[in-house]
This record gives sequence, C-alpha cells and structure tokens, in this order.
Amino acid sequence: MTSIDTSSAPARTPAAEDLVEEFGSLMRVVHLYKAQSATRSAHSLLFPVTHHGPLRTTALAELVHADPSTTSRQVAELVAEGLVERQDDPADRRACLIATTAAGRAAVSALRAQRARVFAEALSDWAPEEITSFTADLRRFREALAASALSPSTTSPQES
Repeated sequence: MTSIDTSSAPARTPAAEDLVEEFGSLMRVVHLYKAQSATRSAHSLLFPVTHHGPLRTTALAELVHADPSTTSRQVAELVAEGLVERQDDPADRRACLIATTAAGRAAVSALRAQRARVFAEALSDWAPEEITSFTADLRRFREALAASALSPSTTSPQES
C-alpha cells in the first residue's frame, strides 16, 4: 500500500477542506457521466493514440497510468471494433504499434463534440470571462497537482 507523507505539507485550511470535498464531488460527477456514456472505457484510449501517434501498447499503458494487461485487453477491443490497428514497429519488427484508424478518428471527433455539448450546456449561464478565469485557475491547479504527484517528497516507499 502506498502512503502519502503529509508531515511537511502546509496545514489544511477550511478553504482547502472545501476544495477537497468539491474535487471529490466533481470526480463522482465525472464517473457518473462516464457510466452513462454509450462509450466504454477502452474508447478513452483513442485520445492519447490519436494525439501522440502510433504507440506501443506498453507506452500507451504508461501514458495513461494503467496496467499493461488492462491496456492490452482494451486495445484488442478497439482493434475488433476497427477503431485502431496494429502496425509493424519499424524500430523493432518483433513489436507492433497501435494507430488510430479513420473510424477511430471519427469516433474521437464525435466524443469531443459530445463533451463540447455537455460543457456548453453546463456553462450556458456563465459569462465568457468567468469561463476564462475558471479555465486558468483549473489549469494552474492541474499543473500544481501534477507537479506534486511527480515530486519524490510527496510519496513514501510502498509499505509491506
């Protein structure tokens, strides 16, 4: 089990406590949307494959922070659906690369359009400057959270 060393963390304030609660609530809403979506979890792999180009399955698993066996199973589903294809890896003929097909790129476009509609509806009563400010704050938070997650001081070795 991995634990997080909070001994050097700043004291949690009521505002930080509220943020923790809101973030947890946001994650539950995101999971609700995913559960209601007609797309399966494998479809989320289409985004990094499309964005980063052909990838080995192991590189894809690392990119999405998933178990390689789970990623391999999901890639097999996407291949069966015709959304990705396996290609020979020119650097190593024993390996293959996963690449998005035309149908996969069309699926990514449709998923992006669906997300845009959901966000447009949710933000319909927000002023443009509120959206801009929220986006900047969210980006800053994401970057700080990512930096913290990658910092060796935030996690301790796995406990037995």
